[in-house]
Amino acid sequence: MNAEDTTLRQALAVANAKAAAAERRLIESEARYTALQTEQHQLARDLQHHVRNMLAVVRAVAQRSAETSESVEDYAMHLDGRLAALARVQGAMTLNPRAKLDLHALISDELLSAQAQEGLQVALSGPPVLLQPQVAGTLGLVFHELTTNAVKFGALSHAEGRITVSWHVSADPWPNLVVTWREQGGPPVAASPRKGFGLGLLEDGLPYELKARADLRFEPAGLACTIILPLSERICAGAALP
Repeated sequence: MNAEDTTLRQALAVANAKAAAAERRLIESEARYTALQTEQHQLARDLQHHVRNMLAVVRAVAQRSAETSESVEDYAMHLDGRLAALARVQGAMTLNPRAKLDLHALISDELLSAQAQEGLQVALSGPPVLLQPQVAGTLGLVFHELTTNAVKFGALSHAEGRITVSWHVSADPWPNLVVTWREQGGPPVAASPRKGFGLGLLEDGLPYELKARADLRFEPAGLACTIILPLSERICAGAALP
């Protein structure tokens, strides 16, 4: 074999190696493209499912608001506030329907919508907790109702009023998330003679939607509410966080 043949063989070997590398890159690119298409299709299906669920929630909120309102003006005002609460949750979820929402952010944003700032009139404390969109939507409405009630009748109706919200994980008798809302510094509170939207949500909506239970108490210091939610893949805390 002469030098010319050796050079030719070496050139062919280099060319073959480059062609093989280019083929591998092409296969990898096609695989990434296929995976991206699959991901986009799944996101579209998730978003479609999420939108259908949200429309059902909006219809239910509108119907229940109509049933518990005393006038057209009352209905319009309360419905607007409830839809705004849902919109705050949906705004955080729109970019990724499979994302989970932080409980601290959910409560803080709802109170901030009533100009109640953490560190001033509000104290929040608890471990990191992530909520699935449907759970976040339901709890967003719950905290909206508690906030609205505090503005109209409770701690946020007085400059010196304060709200403390804390949560922890309890394993007795099974893993639960326990959330406590406590008001002080407001006027004396008493139970309403009629069952409005908020009370219906606490007593009926939470058990139905989340298998949760709520204990609403009208204490001398102010309103107190404890919500107990079973931990699951929809409500993640502590070691269960992704």
